[in-house]
Amino acid sequence: MHYLTACKSYIESLVARGGPLESDDAVFLELLAGLRGFLRDAEPPFSEVDFREWFGPAMSEATLQGRAVRHPRGYDDDFEIIDRIYRRDVSADKALTNWDRFYQRQTAPEAVRNRKAYFHALLDRHAELGRPLQVLKLANGPGRCLFEWFELHPDAPVQVDCVEGDAAAIAHSVELNHPYLDRVSFTHAEARSYRPRKAYDLIWVPGLFDSFNDGLAVAMIIRLMPALAPGGQLVIGNFSDRNPSRNYMELLGECPLYQRSDEQWRELALACGVAPECIRVGGSPGSGHLFLHLAAEAERLALMPA
Repeated sequence: MHYLTACKSYIESLVARGGPLESDDAVFLELLAGLRGFLRDAEPPFSEVDFREWFGPAMSEATLQGRAVRHPRGYDDDFEIIDRIYRRDVSADKALTNWDRFYQRQTAPEAVRNRKAYFHALLDRHAELGRPLQVLKLANGPGRCLFEWFELHPDAPVQVDCVEGDAAAIAHSVELNHPYLDRVSFTHAEARSYRPRKAYDLIWVPGLFDSFNDGLAVAMIIRLMPALAPGGQLVIGNFSDRNPSRNYMELLGECPLYQRSDEQWRELALACGVAPECIRVGGSPGSGHLFLHLAAEAERLALMPA
């Protein structure tokens, strides 16, 4: 109990002074790692301690971490959280600003921003070829990554079909991408069970597979691969098993994820019947995110960013 008392005291001291500064990050993250291990292994009544109460308003929906815990839209990483991560938004409330700054400094939000940049790099590589491109984007989120790319490439012959299960996310995306609706379409459907109705040059799935066990991951890959056009590619984003934000995400956010290694991704792809020469894993494990590239033809891997 002495250990929990010490943890509670430290967290309450952070709350009292308006949240952690960057100089507090190492100590705070080490405390969260220790607390996660303690609660995971503890017997009742310690395992039933609601440590989130120690954070007070810092765990309310007014903060990014509080929103991630409370799931106001009924699912993890809703489009509003993702958009705030993209924009590096922080609360205007001085008592909460440093909590959002702490959240935005972590590897996981940086990985979310990096996957937007990765998608842009994929589109850039294809755009350099100067020919029309058909793209399927599953779990579209706020639609900001498309808007930002089309702002830089307003005349690109790229058609993007977006699938999203949250009607509010679609409404937000439609408004944001209004100038480009001649090239962006939206389907209201559950992305995890969606079956494509035509062939695509690029199928982009940035944030679904973190919540899939291996069986679901294999089933979805097998369902998507036949929708690749000749020379097409399927690119899947997934948190790395070396994601430094794991303790923070899984302890505070109650967000257990399937975070995979390069080797695990290759094994899953082989289990789907994909030829070894058509498999590539991009990204850096230390960056918190990896990207599985599956090509219909091995030579198409040359178009994929490192």
